[in-house]
Amino acid sequence: MTDTTPSDATLDCAQEPIHLPGAIQPHGVLLGCTLPDWSIAHVSANCQAFFSGVEPASLLGQPLDRVLPLETVHAVRNQLQTAMLAGTAERLDCLALDVGAQRYDLTVHMADGLAVIEATPAVQGSGANGVSLLRGLAGRLRRAPTVARLLTLAAQQMRAVTGYDRVMIYRFLHDDSGEVVAEAVRPGTESYLGLRYPATDIPAQARTLYRRQPLRLIPDVDYQPVPVLPGRGPDGLPLDLGLAALRSVSPVHIQYLRNMGVRATLTVSLMKGDRLWGLIACHHGEPHYLSGALCSAAELFGQMLSLQIDAREQQHEQQRLSLAQDAHDQLLAAMSPRDTVFEDLDRYADMLNSMIACDGMAVWSNGALSGRGMLPPEDAIAELIAFLERMPADRIYATSSLSEHFAAAGRFAECASGVLAIPISRVAQDYLLFFRRELIQTVSWGGNPDKATQRDPATGKLHPRSSFEAWRETVRGHAQPWTTSERRVAETLRVALLEVVLRRSELIATERQRAQDSQSLLIAELNHRVKNVLSLVLATTRQSAQQATSVEAFTEEVERRIQALASAHDQINAPSGTSTHLRALLESEARAWCREDEPDERVQLTGDAVLLDVRAYQTLALVFHEMMTNAAKYGALSVPGGQLAVTWRLVEGRGLEIEWNESGGPIVQAPTRRGFGSIVTERTIAFELQGEARVEFRPEGLFAFFMVPAEHVSPSADQPRRADAAKRTTSSIAGLRLLLVEDSMMIALDAQTMLEDAGVQVEIAGSLDDARRALRLDRFDLVVLDVNLAGETSLGIAAELEAEQRPFLFATGYGARTAIPERFDQVPVVTKPYNLSALAYAMGQLPGVPR
Repeated sequence: MTDTTPSDATLDCAQEPIHLPGAIQPHGVLLGCTLPDWSIAHVSANCQAFFSGVEPASLLGQPLDRVLPLETVHAVRNQLQTAMLAGTAERLDCLALDVGAQRYDLTVHMADGLAVIEATPAVQGSGANGVSLLRGLAGRLRRAPTVARLLTLAAQQMRAVTGYDRVMIYRFLHDDSGEVVAEAVRPGTESYLGLRYPATDIPAQARTLYRRQPLRLIPDVDYQPVPVLPGRGPDGLPLDLGLAALRSVSPVHIQYLRNMGVRATLTVSLMKGDRLWGLIACHHGEPHYLSGALCSAAELFGQMLSLQIDAREQQHEQQRLSLAQDAHDQLLAAMSPRDTVFEDLDRYADMLNSMIACDGMAVWSNGALSGRGMLPPEDAIAELIAFLERMPADRIYATSSLSEHFAAAGRFAECASGVLAIPISRVAQDYLLFFRRELIQTVSWGGNPDKATQRDPATGKLHPRSSFEAWRETVRGHAQPWTTSERRVAETLRVALLEVVLRRSELIATERQRAQDSQSLLIAELNHRVKNVLSLVLATTRQSAQQATSVEAFTEEVERRIQALASAHDQINAPSGTSTHLRALLESEARAWCREDEPDERVQLTGDAVLLDVRAYQTLALVFHEMMTNAAKYGALSVPGGQLAVTWRLVEGRGLEIEWNESGGPIVQAPTRRGFGSIVTERTIAFELQGEARVEFRPEGLFAFFMVPAEHVSPSADQPRRADAAKRTTSSIAGLRLLLVEDSMMIALDAQTMLEDAGVQVEIAGSLDDARRALRLDRFDLVVLDVNLAGETSLGIAAELEAEQRPFLFATGYGARTAIPERFDQVPVVTKPYNLSALAYAMGQLPGVPR
């Protein structure tokens, strides 16, 4: 004998036509009849033992009703109708074949267009006994607490009913090998519990027949096959006996049973839907015959056990799915389009692990990896992604032995022998990956699976192995398999994550559109503001010209008003996180157009000390800027005698109420169309603060009422320091040497002229390189640094000056301390356009500047 490889054995076994043996077992007789005339076309050669010595040849061609009693023929014809509809073999109990007293159990089915009738001797009373036993056993099965206990009880009960030495529950695994998962044995009989058997022990065509034929009885393996005559039908093939209960057994299987020391067997199929879940395999050391009635009871028991197994597994799977679904719902509830598993895997890892148990998980998104737990190296995951990209993008990929499909996985089998990959994008190949570590298993086989069969060198025939002693094999590269429920959860999660991705895409698109709309609005507002500023500059220039007594006075007045206007614009960018006085805001806006000696006369501000939060400050800065601009262009402040009175008060439970009253100006008329400024004035407070705004165009002067809700305002113990209290004399800066770092030549020259007129020596540097060169060559009393210089900042030079303890201050056109780091909080800042008083005041705050 020579050993064969598993693939050789599988190929040879798969090619054996076990449904066409051309013979039956001798404990019964077979007839095959043509339809619809019911003439006998096939007969087993042992018919003499069942039909009073009638020769087979004499039966061929005879009508069935001349051979069998009419009541038997009638019963067979009726039962054949059921068999034809179901595609199975149907049983009939205790019928006569001839005039004798012997009764027979019959089966009938269709094969090759023929009605095939089989008959075996009936045992009186056995059927009633078997059915009564099954009735009591059904309750026991239902009460079994676990599937394992259910299977053990089933093996015990089957042995009690049938009397076999050994009854095994045999379950098929994913690779078609099988394992004995429960067993009941007669004392002294060898146990096979826990052993596995290779797929070649029950080849594919045998498994197909077990699906078609739920019960298979071999009373004595040492039988002599009985030929079916004629040996071949009109098609040149033997009669198909795939559904025949008496079908003769493959010689290889007969030898297999003999090698195990088995003389008789009964096999009952266990089905889960259309899938062969396993077998009830009964073995006996001596010949053992079961009546048709007991066979029917055993078949019914197998169907009942199949239903119980299916129900228990579905219940377990449903419980697992329910727990996973709860975790799935919690996961989706916790995620928002902005905060998903893609951005923060650690936050959601525990919930994902409760849905799908794993040893490690990773997100591969846009070519970047984030992970948790046991993971392969990043370069190995990149290779795995390339492998997964060849798989369909609309379904999950799961395997418990990755190295069998992806050779490179052998390098990291220890941490990731199993992988479940969920595609999370239909466009880019992004994945959520679950990994399971290698489980090094010791599998006990019923004999060496690599030597399942041997080939006779003389005949070339296969022979089964002769040893079934436990043979242990160490299996590597395999992980705990992914269950059906885990695969279903993964598929549900795939769909849910795709929805999250879609929602995120929609959010991004919405935000992009919102940003575009905001940008358009900003451009419109900036356009409006620039026009207002130009109009206000023109109005300021005209008013200053009317009031000036000399060119010098006119120049000084225009300069002061433009500087005040710039300061008012700075109010729009409120300092973040701080509260600001309402009075300070109004004073800043008023200074944009009034003479230094006029504000108290033309603009009267009356009210409590009130602080505004940032949101209210920014909103009211926009509104008051519009109101002041319109007053200066068209209203009370557009003429010398006009007056403006602004009063406010805090109302408990309501908020801040503000009244704006203009008088002494031109006659007021309601505008014929509403411009951008009107929209800002009348709607901004309501929209941004949920407050109120009302504007009345009274002939004697414009009136407006505003209400800011209480949550945006608070009382203050102190009134703001008046702006004119901060004035500083410019005479103290005469004689100073100053370096002005400014990239705008026109602004720099204007500032140089202004400072030199005040007695300051000024040198201009238009770039950082020029500034550093000047600082190396000369010693200045202080440096004025424009923060932004043509795409770069002066913060580097500021740090150098700070380290050398040389005085400096910042200048910016962005308002206040925008873009200046906190480390320079103590450094004075002046805002553009440059103003001599502001510069003098800032210089006075610097330590180390000569007085």
